[in-house]
Amino acid sequence: MISIVVPSVWTNAGRTRFSGTEGPLHDVIRQFAMDNPEFHRRLLDGDNQPFTYLNICIDDAMIPRDLRAQTMVEADRTVTIISPMAGG
Repeated sequence: MISIVVPSVWTNAGRTRFSGTEGPLHDVIRQFAMDNPEFHRRLLDGDNQPFTYLNICIDDAMIPRDLRAQTMVEADRTVTIISPMAGG
């Protein structure tokens, strides 16, 4: 089992930590979006592919966009999704 953490501004109920299943990172994100449809539009494009503009960490390591497709999420890890920010 893994933990998935989403930004607090994405939820009205205040819950930010969810459980997920280990596997390839893209599959973990897709499955999480299917299990939690309130996050689908924030995580997946029209082809059900994870948006590339999201920042994703596994434990304390930021996963570069070009490595996400081959990155595996192992049991007992934490995937943190960080929404992009703009401004200055």
